[in-house]
Amino acid sequence: MDPIVIGGLAGAVGSVVTALTTQVFAHRTKARELEHTERVRLEQERSEDEKMRAEQRRSGYVALNSQAREFLAALTDLLKAVEAQEPRDEEKSTLDRVRSSYRHCYADAQLALSDEILEIASGVNKNLTGLFGLVRRLDIGRPRPGETYEAAERKRQEVWIWLAKLRAAMRADLGVSDA
Repeated sequence: MDPIVIGGLAGAVGSVVTALTTQVFAHRTKARELEHTERVRLEQERSEDEKMRAEQRRSGYVALNSQAREFLAALTDLLKAVEAQEPRDEEKSTLDRVRSSYRHCYADAQLALSDEILEIASGVNKNLTGLFGLVRRLDIGRPRPGETYEAAERKRQEVWIWLAKLRAAMRADLGVSDA
């Protein structure tokens, strides 16, 4: 074969191989860029999901804390009215409304709280509902043996202790304070 033809063929083959090699490398580079872009997108989605879940958890904590405190305040108001033998229709109405809101909030919390925080929230609930029953029995004039205003006040102070434990656990979970 003629050396010029061989040189021409070699040049043509070299050009084709160079073009193919360039195209393969470009394709690989583009694939890596797409993979990187997808990884970044997934990380951003995960980060946004985590932020959303953290905000939902925080909102639930705020709601539970405020509803429990409102329930306790309404119980305190009724207890003071009963003790002073004052009319109590307004206090009872407020207590019924606040108790209903609290029960709904606690039911939501039962499905969203971690086991550790739910255990403390359950203690708060048990003490709040126990105080509710005691105050209502005092209100209607049918206390059980040993149920007095002083006993109700002691129970009320226990609720405050449980609320402080719950608040501390929730704050620690949110990372705003130490456990």
